[in-house]
Amino acid sequence: MIYYILFGIIIFILLVLILEVAFYNRFQVAKIRISEAENNIDILLQKKLVLLERVIKVIEEADKKYKEDQILINVIKLKNKKVNNFQLNEELDKALAEYKGLLDLDSKLKDIESLTSINYDLTNVDNDLIAAKKFYNRTIIAYNKLVQCFPSNLVGSFFKYKRKEFYSEEREEVYEILKKK
Repeated sequence: MIYYILFGIIIFILLVLILEVAFYNRFQVAKIRISEAENNIDILLQKKLVLLERVIKVIEEADKKYKEDQILINVIKLKNKKVNNFQLNEELDKALAEYKGLLDLDSKLKDIESLTSINYDLTNVDNDLIAAKKFYNRTIIAYNKLVQCFPSNLVGSFFKYKRKEFYSEEREEVYEILKKK
């Protein structure tokens, strides 16, 4: 009789260990996907920053008054700031809005061929960023489910995994996705 109890305990411990390893591996896969998404977003944000820096140079060369006005000064300050991707994204979006406002105010700028090329590149980078943020947010949904749902939350709390945040402009869309599930 004792052998059956010991055998049952050993089987139970083995099952718990197998489940722990399985969920641990799922967490590791999710962390790798999050890292991949963050790297993609980082690369795209850096491209956007470089393009906006080029915009500044082109505009200042086209009209000296803009050099005195120090257009898009926040873009120049961003280069030296230590900000995370969420903050960098927000600051670059503000700078892009400022740049588009400037284009609306000064129609001569729309005729500059190099700005047209940069605008095309900025549009492509923004489209790629939208896709990268969606991938990031979908990955965060899967990760957060692991962190919050039983039994994977037991493994998550043991390894001190915490919930992660979404990109803000995608939050409503993510909320809708979660509502449907």
